Amino acid sequence: MGRFLKWVGIGFAGLFMLVAVAAISAIVIGTLLFYHRTRATVPAGLARNSSVYVTSVDGTKIAIDVWLPETLKPGQHVPALIKATPYWRSRQLTWVGKALVTFLAPDLAIEPDVEILNARGYAVVVGDARGTGASFGTLKIMFSDAEVNDYSSIADWIAKQSWSNGKIGAYGFSYRGISAANMASLSNPHIRAVAPLFDLTDLYLLAYPGGTFAQYLLTTWGAQTHELNAGLAPCEGSFVCEIAIEGPKPVDSDSDGSMLRAASAAHAANYDVRRCARAAPARDDKICASGLSLSDTSLTARKSRIEGRHLPFFALTGWLDESSPAQVLYRFKTFSNPQEVVLGPFTHGGFEDDDPFGQPLDMPYAKQTMLMADFFDRYLRDGPDRPITNSVRYYVIGGGVWRTSPSWPPMNSVMEKWYPDAGHSLTNVAPPAGSDAYNVDFSATTGALSGYRGQVDLSKTDYGDRAKQDMRLLTYTSAPMTDDAEIAGDPVAHLRLSSSAATALVIVYLEDVSPGGRVTYITQGLLNLQHRKLAIRDASGSADPFHSYLRRDMGPMTAGVAEDVSIAISPIAALIRKGHRLRIAIAGADANNLERVPAFGDETLTLARGGRSYVEVPVVH
Repeated sequence: MGRFLKWVGIGFAGLFMLVAVAAISAIVIGTLLFYHRTRATVPAGLARNSSVYVTSVDGTKIAIDVWLPETLKPGQHVPALIKATPYWRSRQLTWVGKALVTFLAPDLAIEPDVEILNARGYAVVVGDARGTGASFGTLKIMFSDAEVNDYSSIADWIAKQSWSNGKIGAYGFSYRGISAANMASLSNPHIRAVAPLFDLTDLYLLAYPGGTFAQYLLTTWGAQTHELNAGLAPCEGSFVCEIAIEGPKPVDSDSDGSMLRAASAAHAANYDVRRCARAAPARDDKICASGLSLSDTSLTARKSRIEGRHLPFFALTGWLDESSPAQVLYRFKTFSNPQEVVLGPFTHGGFEDDDPFGQPLDMPYAKQTMLMADFFDRYLRDGPDRPITNSVRYYVIGGGVWRTSPSWPPMNSVMEKWYPDAGHSLTNVAPPAGSDAYNVDFSATTGALSGYRGQVDLSKTDYGDRAKQDMRLLTYTSAPMTDDAEIAGDPVAHLRLSSSAATALVIVYLEDVSPGGRVTYITQGLLNLQHRKLAIRDASGSADPFHSYLRRDMGPMTAGVAEDVSIAISPIAALIRKGHRLRIAIAGADANNLERVPAFGDETLTLARGGRSYVEVPVVH
């Protein structure tokens, strides 16, 4: 028996040794293949990937990575696309990380959009935003003039390269998309077109949807930016991440990492994203020591310069991506620039589908990127431009079809009024006067896959069956539809209501109720009632046409006194099928996603029924 155990022990030890040797061999081979790939040259004799510092107009050194098309020939000149990011333009990988790139996770070294665009004949230049990654400088607020001007210096550098045809575009999603949109304000003649994707360029509505602090988003994103500023990957407990990534990649000339360390040391002075945003509940409140408000660095602050440059825009976003669709369509309607808009069932970033009715995605990420490349081909290739015409291409959730319109809302969309009625019914005829009191359930939530989380988690937005959640809300449901009803446009809630507290949050959900009782989320609008004062027509300066969110327009409710409140509901295109019912659900909280309003105590909202409370729903005829 002892001999048997001894041999078993030797066998296990030998097996362990073999596994260890195989693992080490895989790491060594993977690392060698990684170096071969990343240090490869193109036919023009240039490195396919290189990393340098570009000195901005104010002397700040900005780190960039250049990715050239693998097929670039001697004497060939190609257009370039700038992508600016605060999330590190490139990662410094461990030996394990390099092996993973080779065998399992190539996206750790080069993002899939770069590969696609290189294959389309574009050079891609990825830059660390000032105050992040390997770039020098500090951030006191997002998208300051200094930050945006850095990209003009990068464009000048690109135009001087031997491979450049002098025509440059800008693109990216989320923060990168906001950067791309802001580059349209630069006077640099080399920048010819921009493609902001999944962008939220009204920074106030991003931080304060409906005037309510986006608690999950700002808390989580603030923690991530803090780690990134410290040169740490926000691995969130992922063992693979921790053993694969060392930090941001230094530029090629920084062989001892001293410049990276100096840049990182400066980032310790960056502003605290969550704390500074939380201290600025009004649109015009200043962000800590920056001396600027979120409105001062939002896209609308640069509107005159953007319209003066008149660069074309390609914008793509998802219907459930928080306020992104509202902001993109606001820009489409109010900026004179040529614009091509695509609105689909996409998660933030476009990596997954999120049609709440479960229709499969027919425009995957690669196809989205190719559409963008088609747009850039019109303006950045050699030869005359081929201008776009203004259009909105939109997907009808629940219908599984795409439509194209030269305007938004579509010209055949007509507002229909739906009134809350007695017995929690919903009717399209103004009902007799009455009222319903709702004791706010502060545990009500849109859940862990809410649209308020995708911007930071890159998660699939999924509200599931909301039947149980609706038991916590004040609901009004229509009779079954006698025909299919297609919605396309910007719904609006007009409510006459009172609150038992001086502050209150009101959320209005538009939902579909199937014959079997499943409740499917369609869209929502919300308002912190401190901001209920109506803005002067066309003077809101934001995707919310009704409210300014300025400090001077804030004010408490008088307890028990009813007021007329207008709430913009996020634009949507959806199909309510025959036999299904339309539901309006009213909440006073979204737990774990939005800050509680009021912070403590109970609250009762009282809705006055009759002709002054109704929801306008845009129906296609």
